[in-house]
Amino acid sequence: MKTKLICLAVIAAVLAAGASMAQDKPKKLYRWVDKDGKVQFSDTLPAEALEHARTEISSESGRTTGEVGRALTPEEQAEADRLAAEHARRQRDAEQQRQTEEAMLSSFQTEEELRRSYGMRITLMQENLNAIEAGIGSQRASLTSLLAEASEAELAGRAVNARQAATIRELHQEMAKQQNMLVVKQAELMKLDQELEYLVKRFHELRSGTAPAPQEPAPEAAPEPAAAETADAAG
Repeated sequence: MKTKLICLAVIAAVLAAGASMAQDKPKKLYRWVDKDGKVQFSDTLPAEALEHARTEISSESGRTTGEVGRALTPEEQAEADRLAAEHARRQRDAEQQRQTEEAMLSSFQTEEELRRSYGMRITLMQENLNAIEAGIGSQRASLTSLLAEASEAELAGRAVNARQAATIRELHQEMAKQQNMLVVKQAELMKLDQELEYLVKRFHELRSGTAPAPQEPAPEAAPEPAAAETADAAG
């Protein structure tokens, strides 16, 4: 009997403590706009209100304690999931790039070594650019000569040779391709210069033990121009 009384006393104490905690817990008020456009306030949230955006307010201070957006449609949820997955992928890519950069930069002892390494790549790319520009110049000279011959023939009342006309078209098309390639390579060279300066900064950050740079990709090259645009430029 005594044991039973003790158990009942313990249960009563637990229930009393729970009731006290429930009373101590701050109550919330909810504010939302219902389907009819009317503003509603309540200390309980009915099931139909779960679909609507709402504001949570402290019943003691009257201050807003939280905001809950409306329920997303299946399409909106799918888009939110896609954006979250894309964000996670970008984070992984940024972390992988950071690790790759640090591994590569650790192989250089000085900034001069880093610049020398990139300098060789820049020199090779510049030589490639020079070769493309020389090729365009040669094609332009040939095209100018052929166009002059065709113009003379027309002025003399003679038809332009079909083979000559085909050669003119081919030269014009090839020049457009080379002009396009030139723009792409110029963008790559600019990117390489920017990448070098970015890596020099990262090199000194790693050497000094300062916090790593923001997790952003290294500068990207300019988008490749459309063939039509470069054809216009060549013309």
